[in-house]
Amino acid sequence: MREPIRSLVVSLPASDMWVERLRSAFPNIEITRAEPENLAGALEHADAVVAWRVPEEAIQQATQLKWIHRGAAGVEDLITPTLRNSDIILTNSSGVHASNISEHVMACMLAFARRLPKLYKLQQEHAWSGHRVVGVFELTGQTVLLAGIGDIGQAVATRARAFGMSTMAVRRDPALPRPEGVETIMSIDRLHEALGAADHVVNSLPLTGATTKIFDEAAFGAMRHGACFYNVGRGRTVDTDALFGALETGRLGGAALDVTDPEPLPEDSPLWDMDNVIITAHTAGRTPHMWERVFKLVEQNLRRYEADEQLINVVDLEAGY
Repeated sequence: MREPIRSLVVSLPASDMWVERLRSAFPNIEITRAEPENLAGALEHADAVVAWRVPEEAIQQATQLKWIHRGAAGVEDLITPTLRNSDIILTNSSGVHASNISEHVMACMLAFARRLPKLYKLQQEHAWSGHRVVGVFELTGQTVLLAGIGDIGQAVATRARAFGMSTMAVRRDPALPRPEGVETIMSIDRLHEALGAADHVVNSLPLTGATTKIFDEAAFGAMRHGACFYNVGRGRTVDTDALFGALETGRLGGAALDVTDPEPLPEDSPLWDMDNVIITAHTAGRTPHMWERVFKLVEQNLRRYEADEQLINVVDLEAGY
């Protein structure tokens, strides 16, 4: 039987309303808030923490810590030697961003299809010059490749199918059951082959040793001429120089970047000024319902912890997600 959680620290930029709901639901747990810069001190006697980031030195000082919940899906920075050598359970918020980020992806697809960035610039110029807008296309009949078929990838597939698109995906084990909405699944070892069959490529891969800069010059070279690329996963899965080169030469028709490498994107990056790039500064998941889903997951896991049941979204430290 697990030792009970008596102290929980929340270090997320969420409304106090959500913290108060947790306090009401768990009056036996002392629930406090901490700013990121004060997290190490706050964790000194804490049993659990819900946060964006937990520095390794903070984990080293938190001798009572039993459980870390990440307020996002990516956990690569949390899997440190200290965590690996501890009994601390690590969970993430995988799944809470499926609807919001998939809607963001579809918005970007439609923006490229209807050339909305160009039309917006013409509006700013007060120019009724539709003849200057070229390259408009329809999503119907096109193919989207999902690099990563977790909750976000599956949600994109469902929405893409509603637009009359064909869907395919790559993942580590193509023998696993095929998710609804995905027509074809291939091994990630066949990524370049799959890239050549897609009009749109949506990257929601986690960051691991195997996926770091997986979208490199060779990968972009394997894509269809004029295809569009969307990164809502991790910035470091993409070789930024290779991405810029593919955009500059026209190999890529467009790129929608919610995440970049480095992040924040430097002010002098040429990507900012490219007509075929949409940059959204890591905002794809920020909708009014995001925190509701995060704290519902935390509440469910607290109840599971108290009942000595398996927690939701336990991270495999070896796989990295």
